[in-house]
Amino acid sequence: MKISEHADNTESRFGIRAEDIHKWIDGFFDRESFGDFLQPSESADNGNDPYEHRKFRHCIEALEDAYREFEGKYTKEQIKSVFKCHIKDDYDGYLPSRTDFINGAFKQRYHECQERVKSETILSEVELGDYFKSKRYQHDEKKRKKFITSFHFRIVLPTIISTALLITLIFIILVPVVRKKIMVEKKVALKELTQVAVSILDYYIGQEENGTLSHQSAQKKAAEKIGDLRYGDDMKDYFWITDMTPVMIMHPYRKELIGKNLTNYQDSQDRSGKRLFVEFVKLIEQDNHGYLEYRWQWKNDPSRTVPKLSFVTSVPKWKWIVGTGFYIDDIEEHIAELTENLLWIFLIVSASLFAIVFYVVYQSRKIEDERLRAESGLIEAKERYRALVEASSEGYILIVEGKNIYSNHMVQRLLGYREEQLVSADIWDSILPENSINKIGRKYINKLLKGKGQSGEFEAMLRAKNGMLIDVIIDISRIFFSQKNGYVISIRKITNKNIEAESYGHLQNYNETLNKTLSEISESNSVGHIVHLLSQMPIVVRDMTVANIGSEAIRDAICKAFETTLQKFIEIALLEMGKPPIEFAFLNLGSNARREMTMFSDQDNVLIFENVSKNRLKKVRLYFLKLSDRINTMLDKAGYPFCPGGVMAVNPRWCLSLSEWENLFDNEMLTGEPESIRQVNIFFDIKCVYGSQKLADKLQNYMTQATHKSHEFFIYWAKNCLEYQVPLNAFGKIRPEKLDGIKIINIKDCLVIIVNLARVYALKNEITEVGTLERLEQLAAKNVITPKELSDIIYVFDYLWYLRFQNQIICHSDLSRFNDELDLEKLSENEKQKLIDVLSKISCFQTKLSYDFLGVSNLG
Repeated sequence: MKISEHADNTESRFGIRAEDIHKWIDGFFDRESFGDFLQPSESADNGNDPYEHRKFRHCIEALEDAYREFEGKYTKEQIKSVFKCHIKDDYDGYLPSRTDFINGAFKQRYHECQERVKSETILSEVELGDYFKSKRYQHDEKKRKKFITSFHFRIVLPTIISTALLITLIFIILVPVVRKKIMVEKKVALKELTQVAVSILDYYIGQEENGTLSHQSAQKKAAEKIGDLRYGDDMKDYFWITDMTPVMIMHPYRKELIGKNLTNYQDSQDRSGKRLFVEFVKLIEQDNHGYLEYRWQWKNDPSRTVPKLSFVTSVPKWKWIVGTGFYIDDIEEHIAELTENLLWIFLIVSASLFAIVFYVVYQSRKIEDERLRAESGLIEAKERYRALVEASSEGYILIVEGKNIYSNHMVQRLLGYREEQLVSADIWDSILPENSINKIGRKYINKLLKGKGQSGEFEAMLRAKNGMLIDVIIDISRIFFSQKNGYVISIRKITNKNIEAESYGHLQNYNETLNKTLSEISESNSVGHIVHLLSQMPIVVRDMTVANIGSEAIRDAICKAFETTLQKFIEIALLEMGKPPIEFAFLNLGSNARREMTMFSDQDNVLIFENVSKNRLKKVRLYFLKLSDRINTMLDKAGYPFCPGGVMAVNPRWCLSLSEWENLFDNEMLTGEPESIRQVNIFFDIKCVYGSQKLADKLQNYMTQATHKSHEFFIYWAKNCLEYQVPLNAFGKIRPEKLDGIKIINIKDCLVIIVNLARVYALKNEITEVGTLERLEQLAAKNVITPKELSDIIYVFDYLWYLRFQNQIICHSDLSRFNDELDLEKLSENEKQKLIDVLSKISCFQTKLSYDFLGVSNLG
């Protein structure tokens, strides 16, 4: 849709045109003109996708940017209405996320496309009912007749098209080749003939040099000698001579031109507008010789002009140009004759070919009728089988002659792969890893892929796309398709299975496996290879969990894998983009920076670059935005999803120069507003993962100094930290929330209280450590908290982090919607009591925070 159409729509629906909002949505993501995006940068690929900008503005994450962009001009509700209306207009009512653009989860509709692609109904309700009622599927008679009639066109039309293409290619390729060959031969002949004239001129130049002839005599005799030269069938082809002015020195047929300046000369019959003799001079100046096509009088007949090809070469001693030419009208005559002969040949061949094709069509009519009847039954069987399989609660993969040809929706959902990925034979190496449980299964599958399998049932452990291991029962049944061996593999998930350490094997080697994986990531230069290597991490982490390895070691393993991967992706992106124009630093934020990630943490990162002049700023920012886009996209593919709030370096809001960061901090983050406090919570957890540590230190020092100048800031911040309520009631019992009828508490919100407490105390006491536990240890060293308080806080933090981590693992394994929400019904009474003890300690920490920063101990 056009901008005006978008505006008309929002005006009719919400009473507001807001064309500026529509232009912003369709504009360049750097808040500059879209035309700038199409201009290739010095270090970026020239092949930019002109619609690549859509993933920055045509997604739900951009709504927050829209609020900031039009704050004060429109209300939030107006901005939201216009924004969503515009996006849904473009995508048939769908509101995409940035991930949709990266993963290609839906088809983009461009503004230039006026026709909407409508979904095709595969089966009507009546047809679907007929399948389950065992009614035979029949073609509609009209469709059947149309189908039979179209058979002729399916045979004849391709033949006609093929013949037409063949003829076209002959005339596009063969005829020009013949013409080119003739022209080459003429050019060679012209050059050789001209050398004869040059040799004569060289003779007279020699006469001048040895004193036999004067300069004028030598030139006169040479010109007369060249003027007498003739060649060709009727001995009327000739040579001419000019100087570099150009002035005509000699021409055997155009005496009136001799001695004249030919700078503005154009032949009266030449419509090309060429100044012929000026063109000859240019050829000599460029390469001392050359060819030129033009029109000229036919030999000594001034009433007739024809195409001519001439060759000129220089005589440096006298600064002369000597040339001669062939009339090339005979070439066109040869080509016309060749074309006519070829047309007759192709007409005869085509007529014979069409006669044969119509005979085949006539003889194939009965065969086609029988095939249509067989196809009706095949369609019915296929659709009935597919409908049943798709409705099943089990996963199915169909193998025929060693190839995966079909997978149903359930197995795609279970493993996280798309259908086109599951039809690859290599997929079994990814989803059926080598371990003690899968020995039998791998033997079965290898035989199936070789076409030598048999029916059977066994237990296995499948690896999903995100690396999680899923316990399943696999049942293999043998079937036949058109005399071909086939197998239906049904996959049933095992629920509530007790996980034993020996099921995973080699627990004692998890550290060795981790180090090997990190080493291979560091040495790899392939994104695909790195993603594959990261698929080992869930196994390592799960082994550590089963072995009761401490939460600190698990966090360390997860964060090492993330940081190593991020650093490698930055190196790969820099190789693709070229050397950065100035110094920069790529910073991790939040849990990424604190090294407190879980297996399901998303990205939080920003980019800072050196201050540059205003006229360079746009170009420099464009480089770093494209660099960040590549880095963030690679991280997403590796299993670290985009930040839902858009806090990523690819967002222009978080890709700034040092001075821009300082201005942003002063103007937006020290206001005491809830949104500014939320951003502060993230931005005081900073770690430079790549680039200039000095830039990161400058930003961190600036933020620290700025906050200490504002006493009110710490009051605002402390109040914000106290807004997170411990889920305990006045009687010390858990106060749960309800989600879909299930009693839950949000573990992350409980954990955030500890993180915020460590952060606000650390900033107040100028502690530069980023990790929560490191901050707490430094606070204890400065006697801000007692050793007993330190011990209690560390215990609470580790307990809640590990509880959250385990809950995420369990929820993900069960394909549950819950993640940070803990289902209280799944806890034993002892576990509930332990959780109450931990939560009560958090209340004590909040009381301390309230007293130290607000001067009161009563949180109520």
